[in-house]
Amino acid sequence: MIRTDPVSLTTHHLDLCLQETDTVISSGSGFLYERNHEFFLITNWHNVSGRNPITKKCLSSNLAIPDMLSTLFRDKTQPANCRREHIALYKDINMQEPVWYEHPVYGCSVDVVAIPIPDKIIEDYKLFPINAIDFNVGYKEEVADDAFVIGYPFSEITHLQLPIWKRASIASEPDINLDQLPKFLIDTATRPGLSGSPVIMQRIGIHGVKNGVLDGSEVIGRIRNFIGIYSGRIGSDEVQAQLGVVWKAKVIDEIIDERVKAKSLD
Repeated sequence: MIRTDPVSLTTHHLDLCLQETDTVISSGSGFLYERNHEFFLITNWHNVSGRNPITKKCLSSNLAIPDMLSTLFRDKTQPANCRREHIALYKDINMQEPVWYEHPVYGCSVDVVAIPIPDKIIEDYKLFPINAIDFNVGYKEEVADDAFVIGYPFSEITHLQLPIWKRASIASEPDINLDQLPKFLIDTATRPGLSGSPVIMQRIGIHGVKNGVLDGSEVIGRIRNFIGIYSGRIGSDEVQAQLGVVWKAKVIDEIIDERVKAKSLD
């Protein structure tokens, strides 16, 4: 019997494709999220748009823009068995009506989107939303905490579609908004395929000690919490390449609740 961490089952390897030529333009990561009994695939804006969120320039060397994503979903009775499904990224063939929701205040400056999961996929598969996991939500993340970026750094799908856990540490004060945006930094060496991965905080020890006194309410051992969405490194030089951007988890509810549709850039 194979035992997997619950977080691993929430993740998805994404192929971003161009339907007309049946071409995979790029690959990335994403994960499932449930809000008010609806399911969404969470990933980065730059994954689905094929553009740099700051410059708006195409990321592909041949200027290709994806119009579909392809990923695997797990069987209801045998989760180890997966089948591939395709989700259109636009409602129209002219690619003027994206299906994803963007942040209601910052738009694509927050590099996170929520894509509604089609009803047919919800009916046919077992879905594992990350916010259904019983995290230790009473404990906030702190600078220097361990963190894990959980996704797919390789273009090939790993065994049983299970992700890689890339270790990191929280490198900036998580309560501070860097660049006046809801994001913070982690210290880790990563690869482009991890863009869109969930980020988990982990701390091991005695938790909940107040003023240095034990009163019996403490938790001993490991605590975890879902803290955000990874969206890539902040630079390409030797120093900056070790720092990655994490968008705070709260932006997901903000995006879904307001349901601001993306606008085509063409």
